[in-house]
Amino acid sequence: MKASNLRDIRKSWLLHGEPPKTDLESQLGLTVYRSWQRCLKSGLEAFQKQVPDNILSGQILQSRIEHRHELIAIAKPTMNYLHGLMAGSGGVILLSDHQGVIVHSVGDAQFVSKADRVLLKTGASWLENHRGTNAIGTALVERDAVSVNGSEHFLENNGFLSCTAAPIFSPDGKISGVLDISTDKSAYHPHTIGLVKATVHSLEKQLFLTQESRYALILKIHNSPEGLGSMGEGLIGIDEDGTITGIDRTALSLIEMNALDIGVVKIQQILDVTLSEVFDSAIKSAGKVSKFNTHFGKSLFLKMQSNPSYKSHTHPKEIESASQNQFGDLAGRSISEEFEAGALKQLSKIAIQKTLEKTNGNISLAAKLLRISRNTLYRYLKG
Repeated sequence: MKASNLRDIRKSWLLHGEPPKTDLESQLGLTVYRSWQRCLKSGLEAFQKQVPDNILSGQILQSRIEHRHELIAIAKPTMNYLHGLMAGSGGVILLSDHQGVIVHSVGDAQFVSKADRVLLKTGASWLENHRGTNAIGTALVERDAVSVNGSEHFLENNGFLSCTAAPIFSPDGKISGVLDISTDKSAYHPHTIGLVKATVHSLEKQLFLTQESRYALILKIHNSPEGLGSMGEGLIGIDEDGTITGIDRTALSLIEMNALDIGVVKIQQILDVTLSEVFDSAIKSAGKVSKFNTHFGKSLFLKMQSNPSYKSHTHPKEIESASQNQFGDLAGRSISEEFEAGALKQLSKIAIQKTLEKTNGNISLAAKLLRISRNTLYRYLKG
């Protein structure tokens, strides 16, 4: 909106407490309008000269930084790269934790000195109730990318800034941190929000891959086969019973799932396929594109791979007991190998691998525990 209109609204509403008769929501934009409302309710005053520091230091700050060491390690190279692209234009790239505390920053020295005056630096909290409407704090509340330019900042002191930020989601659906690019308001560019979104998308994929040992299967997913391997593909991690335990936002959108369902919903509840078919496809067609339909009639293309580094949370005795329960009625009976092969398909590769680990690779003992013949197990492993 025009700077003159924004100044009038600030003076009327934030200084005198009299909202203009114009439609504020459309004038300010829904995000800024809601944020200003929250700031007013929290007791902040837009034109106050002194704002509490709300800044951490010493061992308390160090503890915060250590708690986010994985995210910081992943983000640092990307932040340095962004700084290289922006070098000389004036600005700072910031990383906050999930509570809005800045844990790492890199920027041009000239702008950093200006940013320091409003505590836009490591250790400072930029939650809305501490700093008013701002990209970091508002992105945390909105759970989405946000740009706050000039006088859209609630606090008058921050009006020289143009800030764009987006939350970084971990594979479990929780916010891990926020990436922010802040410049002088004269350097505002509408494409910055696209740059921040793309950067965060890349960081979220890296976070997923650092946690891949938690997943029995990793699914790469897209709505076209050509999209697999591209920046637009989604990532899903499932455990041995099919529960989706990790997923990025691209995949969430593709399978129309809510982040609250992570750790609850199983992949076989999404795809029109059984769990054994999912594992069979991952084993027999690893790296190849498979097409599946969802239960809501959508076609998706997947590449699936089993994860040899997966550490099951199931105790070996539980695996043995499950195998015995499933095949116990076959003990002491003469059965055809064709029947064995069909029954074996009902076991996940993970259960077989765990049984082999338990027997230190002894095929004969593993086959005995699984209640199948050694030849059948050989053929399955080779298939």
